[in-house]
Amino acid sequence: MIPLSDPNRRSLLQDFKAFYSKPDAASLEKADRLYTQDIEFRDPLHTIHGILAFKSYLKSVYTGPTGIRFEYLDEQCGEHWASITWVASYRHGALSGGRTLQLRGTTQIRFTDRIYFQEDYFDVGAMVYQHLPVLGPIVRYINRRISR
Repeated sequence: MIPLSDPNRRSLLQDFKAFYSKPDAASLEKADRLYTQDIEFRDPLHTIHGILAFKSYLKSVYTGPTGIRFEYLDEQCGEHWASITWVASYRHGALSGGRTLQLRGTTQIRFTDRIYFQEDYFDVGAMVYQHLPVLGPIVRYINRRISR
């Protein structure tokens, strides 16, 4: 792998954060400049291969929740990798009466001149299950019992 210069690495990370800072379906075309055609994306719910499948996934994500935005807390970067911690704020009509929720997570990326691997780590229970009308109280009860 050819190493990226420090300014190019910083630029890639800034472009990555800008892409997700206020995501919407209209900005998906920018994904082609940020990701390779054979991008591998993973999170606790999905494993996706290829830029077309990835853009389709992002489009579905951006049309479900409303008001999704990311605040970046910290980043660490190596020659061909980066780890970024974040807090996502989002609303979804089926969760907690549509009020704004927050979710903490971490993204790890690997790259050459563009990103070829991304894995997002977050707690699915904190994102969804705790906020469902019937399941939410049960999940919160279990969490309280475990934390004792």
